[in-house]
Parts: sequence; C-alpha cells; structure tokens
Amino acid sequence: MFPYGPNKSKLKENVKKLKIISFFKELNKSIKIIYMKFWGLSKIINSIDTDILISSRIEFANQIHRKDIVTVTQEHSYISDTKYMKKCKKTFKDINYLVVMTNQAKNLYEEYLKGLDIKIKVIPNMIEENKEGKLSTLENNQIISIGRLEDVKDFKTLIDVFSLVQEKHKKLVLKIVGEGSQRKDLEDLIKEKKLEGNVILTGKLDNEQIVSELLKSDIFVLTSKSESFSLVLCEAMNYGVPCIAFDVDVGPREIIENEKTGYLIKDRNINAMASKIEELLENSSKRKELGNNAYSSISQYYESNIKKLWEEIC
Repeated sequence: MFPYGPNKSKLKENVKKLKIISFFKELNKSIKIIYMKFWGLSKIINSIDTDILISSRIEFANQIHRKDIVTVTQEHSYISDTKYMKKCKKTFKDINYLVVMTNQAKNLYEEYLKGLDIKIKVIPNMIEENKEGKLSTLENNQIISIGRLEDVKDFKTLIDVFSLVQEKHKKLVLKIVGEGSQRKDLEDLIKEKKLEGNVILTGKLDNEQIVSELLKSDIFVLTSKSESFSLVLCEAMNYGVPCIAFDVDVGPREIIENEKTGYLIKDRNINAMASKIEELLENSSKRKELGNNAYSSISQYYESNIKKLWEEIC
C-alpha cells in the first residue's frame, strides 16, 4: 500500500511559509505519487491475484490490460466533452464493463464508445435504508438544501429564490447544510437581503444530524448548476420530503419524477422555482402526496437493490 496520499495543500503551505527543506521533501513525495498514479500501478495490476478488478478513475483504467479477469471501470461524472470522450475510447479498449450513474450517461457513452467490446451498465449510488420508516410531518415551516458551499452548488441563487418566497412567508426558515469556500460570500448575501433570522448556514453535519434536519423539513430545494447523480435528493426523498430542483444535466431528472415526487424547473427560472415552493407551502395535501410518492419511489437505491445490479456483473 502507498504510504501517503495527495499533498498539494502541504506544498502550497511550505511555499507560503518559505519552508524550503520541507517543500523539497513534499515535492519528492508528489513525484512519487504522480509516478504511482500514472505508471506504477500497472505493476500491481498485472501481478494481483483476483477474479475481478474495478477502477474508479480514468487514469487507473488506462493501466488495465488484462484479459484473464473481469475488468470494470466507473465514471461518476457526466462529461460530454468530445476530447474527454476520445480519451475514454482509447482508455477503455481493454475494459469489459463501464459503470455509469444515470441512463443519460449510458446513452452518451454508447454513442461515443461505438466499436469497443464493452458493456455499459447503469448502477447508481446507494443510500441507507430508512428501516424505521420515519417521515417528515411536512408541517415545520422549513426548507432545506445540502451540499458543498461552492459555485457549482449555486447557493447564491437559492438565497435569491428564498428571498422571493419569504416575502409572503415571513416565518419560513431555510437551512443550508454544508461547508466550503463560499461561506463568507453567502453570509454577506444573507445580510444584504436582511435574512439573518431566516437563512441558517449550519456548517457540516454528521449523518444523524442531517437526518434530524430532513425530518424537520417540508421541501428540499436543489439549485446546482450540474449534478451527475444527486445523493442528497435521494436522502431527502428517503424521509418523505418532496424535492424541487433545476432541471440540469443529468442527475435530478433521473431521480425526480416531475409532478409526482417533486418538481423539475426548466431554464434555471428563479421565479418558476419560487412559485413551485409557494405552491407546496400553501397546499398541505399536495406536499404530503409528493412526499409519500417520493418515499415510495426511493427503495430502488437501497443497498439490497444496488447489490443485485453489481451481482449481474460479478
């Protein structure tokens, strides 16, 4: 096993603090890491005694050229870039199975990998089963979103949406669960819109705390600019919370059945999203209908069902 992992942050820290000796020690580690990542693994791959070999990254798959075992590689992201797809076609030529998260990703790879003897399977991520059947009452006057406080999650837009809804629903609370580099910017935006008492940045929470917040929420809202597969949507639905999301590539439309388990908002339309949130807040029976449908639909992502999909390969 390799004795250390990525050390980019340590390199930057040593440069910043002018620690020359420490910098060169970390630089030596970086060279070893790069060698192992792109070339050194091939020795291990060729000698390992196994029946099945699974790669999680394209640079690892590039080093797999064995014909005596079942080989699998995974693509967790949805990247439709032509240059990247050409790289995939070259890299996956000796791979038996490609596992992707969504049907849309499957269609994409089937188009670009024509001519390769590779089977493409959709196996989404799994969530922990809600064995006790605990569901939100959907009567808590709280909406929630979960994710890294980074640009791709676009919580600034979420706050803009919430400010429109809050004009009519003065006591409504928005909780944003997560931590990241945009925290200060979000705090400033909350102050600018005078929403300090209504928008709460909880920081990073553990799983038990997240479940507790979901059980206190009426609606889950997702404003990400892109999502390959959104586990947070699944987790919200697992506790009977209806979801509203921008219809971006590709995750939300794979999980939310529009107007049955939640709503998909086209063209990142802020007003349309605010309108749908208000509609659910003002219609308890509709909220509960969507929440119950969401909970009923989510078992497909439980471990027992995802395990069956892997067993079809293995």
